[in-house]
Amino acid sequence: MVETDSNKCKRCGQCMSVCPVYLTTFREDDVARGKLALLERVEAGAMNRSKRFEEILSRCLLCGACAQVCANQVQTSRIMQAGRQRLFELEKSGQAESALLRVVREGRLSAKGLLKGGALLQALACRKIPESSGLYLRFPLSYFTERRTVPPIAWNPFIHAFKSESSVETDGPRIGLFVGCGANYLFPDVARALVGILKRLGATLVVPENQVCCGLPAYVSGDTKTAQKLAKKNIEAFESLELDAILSVCASCGSHLKALPSLFSDEPASRDAASSIAKKHMDAMTFLVNHLGIEKYLKSLRPAKSEERTTLRVAYHDPCHLRIGQGVTDSPRRLLKALPGVELLETAHPGQCCGHGGDFNLSHFSLSMEILNRRVTDLDKVQPDTIVTGCTGCLLQLTEGVSRGGLSGRIEVCHPLVLAEKVIESCLTPTRRRQDPPISQAQHTGAGQ
Repeated sequence: MVETDSNKCKRCGQCMSVCPVYLTTFREDDVARGKLALLERVEAGAMNRSKRFEEILSRCLLCGACAQVCANQVQTSRIMQAGRQRLFELEKSGQAESALLRVVREGRLSAKGLLKGGALLQALACRKIPESSGLYLRFPLSYFTERRTVPPIAWNPFIHAFKSESSVETDGPRIGLFVGCGANYLFPDVARALVGILKRLGATLVVPENQVCCGLPAYVSGDTKTAQKLAKKNIEAFESLELDAILSVCASCGSHLKALPSLFSDEPASRDAASSIAKKHMDAMTFLVNHLGIEKYLKSLRPAKSEERTTLRVAYHDPCHLRIGQGVTDSPRRLLKALPGVELLETAHPGQCCGHGGDFNLSHFSLSMEILNRRVTDLDKVQPDTIVTGCTGCLLQLTEGVSRGGLSGRIEVCHPLVLAEKVIESCLTPTRRRQDPPISQAQHTGAGQ
């Protein structure tokens, strides 16, 4: 696939206008055009694979911006991924134990790293988080030593904390929630916010306990076999539940679920099962807007009377995995515009990447921070009180950017659903709050295994 597809590139350079890495370094080997040329030479045997080649291939966010503007419709992200998979298969180094755990075992972690890592480090080292979670790939030693902010870990992950309130289901749609590692361990408030909103809108929520990591971190590192194993576990967790929709609250997880069938090009049965899951998947904000009428519900609310009440200025950051990976830009904005007391602000470059990119943030931290700084500067120009984004990776990145920019005391960073739930709660006094319909939970064993 790499050799055939990459030959479609006409070297027009359109990708140079949108690549966040190239727009930071202005290096030819940092843009899709340059990488495709190198891949062609390697595949043709004109150039050997090397550490330098591996580094060049890793300097890609896989954001998809280049493919989106390509006049020849070259599937650049898929080609880059195929190249990474080939490197992984050749080296097999990605199957070794977590670098973080190895450092802990050998006693090479600095006191500074231990102090900064805190509960997150302990949770990883003590297997509080299952090894299948993509968080093992996202939080090596460098994460604790270079960052200014390190997220606290949820010692009681969302999936474990979520309890069935009643076995009686509502008349509304039956919704499955794919939680994802970010919302399960780092941002459980996002998943809890969705639970509260779905209850108010009369939906039945099902949270399979045996769901696992979506597999995206393994996939982008070239470990396709692990990504396939995780995908099959998630298919098994959701396929028999008779759901009307499967929602995700993280754009990265959602984008990967949408593309799940592509993991099984040589396995027709698994591909069909993956297609069924992918067809039912929808970003939570899109489902709330297009299928549950949340705009009408929000517009019926009235902010609590307060002499000090002011309009909350909110800037929305488009995650690449939502804007490009799922084609979603409108529904989050419709949700935010419907919130009483909220003013939605648009930046000059709304599609600008934050520079996270999963393991790109780890292997090329300084470059990631340069891209982030450009995005935070853009966001700060509209003077928001809050920055919201629908991806847990972007939440991590933007929180770091706000801290580095000295804006933590002025700007809050959160998921749009968290903001929506806060606004709803502030509007509803105890006497006006309706009786929430019950929520059911799929009864499975082996949570997080």
